[in-house]
Amino acid sequence: MEIRNLMEELVRRAVEEIAREDRESAKPRYCSNEDCLIDAVCYALNRIQPRYVSSARGVAHIVEDLESDQQIAIDVVRLAHEGLTRISSVRREYYDTEGDDQARGPSFNFPTVTGRVLDGARFFPIGGVEVELLIDEKRAAMFDQRWNNPYRLDDHAPGTYIFWPRPVASTTPGEERGFSCELRVTGPGYDPLSHFFTLELASTEGVEDQVSLNREHKLPDLYMFGP
Repeated sequence: MEIRNLMEELVRRAVEEIAREDRESAKPRYCSNEDCLIDAVCYALNRIQPRYVSSARGVAHIVEDLESDQQIAIDVVRLAHEGLTRISSVRREYYDTEGDDQARGPSFNFPTVTGRVLDGARFFPIGGVEVELLIDEKRAAMFDQRWNNPYRLDDHAPGTYIFWPRPVASTTPGEERGFSCELRVTGPGYDPLSHFFTLELASTEGVEDQVSLNREHKLPDLYMFGP
């Protein structure tokens, strides 16, 4: 059985069309290589409601309905521009220097750290607050510039944060070490929140440069309250 998210095609088409028009303009403003476009598509898809189908039956009709929905069209174009703007502003330099300062040899490879922040009085996800990850009392460096720290929770996909800390060099594979971590959350209308936890890691022979669902550390829901 094949499951498809029909929004993928709409978002990809919008990103590629905007990037093409930008390249043909007198003063291009977006990074439009393949990596940038993929990241922009992912940015938009993570912020728009998916539309899933489980078979090819009726797909053409559903796609036609989606394309004719004015609000969906506006949201797709807005998020495509927003994604291209964000990726271009913080990642253009990264794509020219990828991997130059990564650890080499035996390394402690961190899992992605993810979770949600909720309003403690109304139990709904929060947007517009800032989440910062510290490791051993210092702001954690991320794997590359595509991962922000601090991370601002988006108003369009509120509540969810994700970090991917940069690997730390080890002397030999199999070395074990505990890393003391703190998650700090601040935002208008809420008391500051800190959550402490430890990551127990064993070093491997080299850097693992792909995100894996098998290397995810999911924190419990965090609740913020007003002063």
